Amino acid sequence: MWEQVSHIIPNDSVIWESCMLNSKSNSMKYLNELGYEVVGNTEWDMLKCDIPDCSIIITNPPFKTDLKKQILKKLVDIDKPFMIIMNTTNIFSKYMREIFGENIKHLQLVIPEQKIIFEEYSEEEEKMVKCKSAPSFYCSYVCYKMNIPQDKLWL
Repeated sequence: MWEQVSHIIPNDSVIWESCMLNSKSNSMKYLNELGYEVVGNTEWDMLKCDIPDCSIIITNPPFKTDLKKQILKKLVDIDKPFMIIMNTTNIFSKYMREIFGENIKHLQLVIPEQKIIFEEYSEEEEKMVKCKSAPSFYCSYVCYKMNIPQDKLWL
């Protein structure tokens, strides 16, 4: 999922993959493989830790709405460019307008060509594996203060 947007992430970015707490996700590994410097680890709780030295935050926040709201509030408070994956129905929620307020003008959506296929942890294989089917919902990349050219918003 990060490879399809790598062309809009500045090459010299230092990325904080901020939603890794207790995660088995390969997100940091994939971003490293794409050539980015990535900071963070699975011990850091983004809601409690100090903000590492980074130029952009790229993450896939948890699906739970209450936790997602807290993370969005924290991201707005940090006020650094970010790119997160969100279910597109969240974009129409009242809480998006409440959390972003006047900063909503800095939001851009990058629309993938098809549904994003996620990974899940397989107890049987003891590793992350690609889900066998696409989720029932559509996702988009919600970007903040990234100033992405208009022609790159539709993948």
